[in-house]
Amino acid sequence: MFYILMIAIFVVSLVIQGRLKSLVSKYSDITCASGITSNEAVMRMLNENEVSGIVIKHTDGDLTDNYNSREGTINLSNTTYGKNSIAAVAIAAHEAGHALQDAKEMAAYKVRQLIAPAVNLCSTLGIYVTIAGVGISYAVEKNVYGWGYRISTIGIVMYSIAVIFYAVTLWIERDASKRGWQAMQQFGWVSEDQLAAAKKLLWAAGDTYAIALASSALTLIRLLAMRDRRR
Repeated sequence: MFYILMIAIFVVSLVIQGRLKSLVSKYSDITCASGITSNEAVMRMLNENEVSGIVIKHTDGDLTDNYNSREGTINLSNTTYGKNSIAAVAIAAHEAGHALQDAKEMAAYKVRQLIAPAVNLCSTLGIYVTIAGVGISYAVEKNVYGWGYRISTIGIVMYSIAVIFYAVTLWIERDASKRGWQAMQQFGWVSEDQLAAAKKLLWAAGDTYAIALASSALTLIRLLAMRDRRR
């Protein structure tokens, strides 16, 4: 059942990524009704919220847009930088949303920044530590709650950090999309009939993080089942 679910998640992930690329491609050819560019949209959001010191930069590639809190930059890709399409403005507004989260000291954003450096290590090492603990429990211990159980529990706690990270990230991404969409609506950057397209784009980006959360949560359940099987 675990492997069937993982395959299903993988397939859904491919579908979501394909849909996102399709939407970006489609709405990159349609100009915003207001004619505003992505760079101008970012500056408007920052200025309206009295956030200063953020620099807009161009970064190579497509869909490589990001907000860098350490450098204080919003990096816009080839698809986005200086463009006035619905897709460009929506993506830029989303990244500006992250800058606002940082500036307003959003609790969830601060939590993600705190645990981000440990995620890769904990997610990988947590699996191996759990498996090692289960192996010890079966091979050399008679007591179900011996050292093997304790070691595997440590591994599960380590991996849980990754699950928490993806859960918080999904929340943050949805919030950034919401901020971006509200700005597009409030400032009239798109017409009424373009709002639906903007919302599709902004929410499709967040769906990729929902899949990452589902995959990590399923792996955590698998690790718990491995540890508790002997009981």
